[in-house]
Amino acid sequence: MAFANGSERRTAYVAETAFGVTPATPSFKLLRITGGSLRSNKGTVTSDEIQADRNIRDELMVSKDVTGSYDFELSGDTFDDFIAAALRGAWATNVLKNGVLRPSFTVEETLNFGGTSSFSRFRGVAVNSMSLSLPSRQKVTGSFALMGAEETLDSVIVTGATYAAAATTQPATASANVGTLSVGGTTTPFRVKSLSLEVGNELRTRDAVGTLLTAEFGAGRCNVTGTIECYFEGNDQYQAVLDHGSGAISFTVGVEANKKYTFLIPKARFLDGARNPGGNTDDAMLSIPFRGVFDPTTQASIQITRLVA
Repeated sequence: MAFANGSERRTAYVAETAFGVTPATPSFKLLRITGGSLRSNKGTVTSDEIQADRNIRDELMVSKDVTGSYDFELSGDTFDDFIAAALRGAWATNVLKNGVLRPSFTVEETLNFGGTSSFSRFRGVAVNSMSLSLPSRQKVTGSFALMGAEETLDSVIVTGATYAAAATTQPATASANVGTLSVGGTTTPFRVKSLSLEVGNELRTRDAVGTLLTAEFGAGRCNVTGTIECYFEGNDQYQAVLDHGSGAISFTVGVEANKKYTFLIPKARFLDGARNPGGNTDDAMLSIPFRGVFDPTTQASIQITRLVA
């Protein structure tokens, strides 16, 4: 009997035209990931019947949902569908803004047993959040947190299914492939040591009598948050935090020309930041958490431009 290897796992996805409905002859796209997976979560309750023999009479299933995440290294022309789903928007002339769309995917994870395969298909998968991390002298990495409706198992592909190869663009590093990183709101420029960014959708299940599964997902507000870690170089930087100031945060990331992304938080409000004076062998640092709020000029809280030169 052959065992499955995690190194041989294949992850693919296809957009759904209706929530939880896999296209009849799906054109899957392979997804580049570094870790993570989806899984079913069963909700159960214990029978409370009182019996003289003290035995529990049954454990009852009351719900079934899908949750999980995929980790990735950011590369050009690779995650556009999931980035758009995270912002619940659509690319228009290569510009994406947060919106109110309701995209969903069917995601398929395949494990090979040395000649036979196990297919886990997850219907009604939505992106609950997207995170990015840009640490100095490291790769630019991220994660998509996902929620789904149901997992089904199979041993063969969907009839007529095709699988498009993933892009082969090079992953970006924060050392060599981040350009024009700027933080507004002060006179002294910010020299950033690390930056993190997250876009969250506050998804929730919509459960109903008569089914174990969610009917769809409800969504809360678009939460654009992050943290800037920078060297302390001027009072006006910390004063902007004390004054509850704001400024635009923008950075371009990517390796190949015409396949880079420019991320723009047009109005980032500086939150409860802190100055860290450090010790004998430390640099004085400034940590600034921020929240992207509605900007009337762009009509958005976050904007992403792709295919940047």
